[in-house]
Amino acid sequence: MNLKNILITLSIIAGLLVIITFYVVFYSGGGTYVVSSILGGPNAEIFSSSSTNTASATPGAASSTASSTLALASSSGSSTLSPAPSSSVSAVTWTQGNETLSVTGAALSGSQLTLNVQVAMGSATECVPLTLRLIADEQGDLSPPITPQFTFPDSGTCNGTAGETYSAQPIVFSLANPGTFPVVFTTGGNANILFEVDQNPDGSLIVQLPPNAG
Repeated sequence: MNLKNILITLSIIAGLLVIITFYVVFYSGGGTYVVSSILGGPNAEIFSSSSTNTASATPGAASSTASSTLALASSSGSSTLSPAPSSSVSAVTWTQGNETLSVTGAALSGSQLTLNVQVAMGSATECVPLTLRLIADEQGDLSPPITPQFTFPDSGTCNGTAGETYSAQPIVFSLANPGTFPVVFTTGGNANILFEVDQNPDGSLIVQLPPNAG
């Protein structure tokens, strides 16, 4: 047998081996490789499966896991959307001399109503007069607070330090009818702004301008 015949024989054998290999790999039911795209992007993984059934079961299990995860996330999310009731405050603000004052809250204890007043000092160290008054009756009679004056923590008196802001200064009033709302006040002084303290259905208090103001 000459060299030409040997080469032809070897080529035929090689061709047969390629055909057999192709058949074994793609048609004999052997191991296959499935690219899982359940997580997508860079998190995709390659799994080796021994049968078509195993490969087809993987997406179903992942889908079930994903559904459970989404349900848990939805449940967790809904549990954070239940805020507790809270009192509402519409800040009442006015200027008195060089200072800016705001009523930022109110609290009722027995027959005593406490207003929390924030005082923002101007450019001078000076005494801040307490001009808040309760409108006691329909005739417009004014009732002063039990608290005689502002008492700032750094001075122990009504003298506030220039540029300082004093939060929640308590000003206490005595109510003749503590269960009757709204209670009307005036800031007094040059501003002379009327505002009221009313009661919400849950018992909390709201500080606001009268509904018909302006």
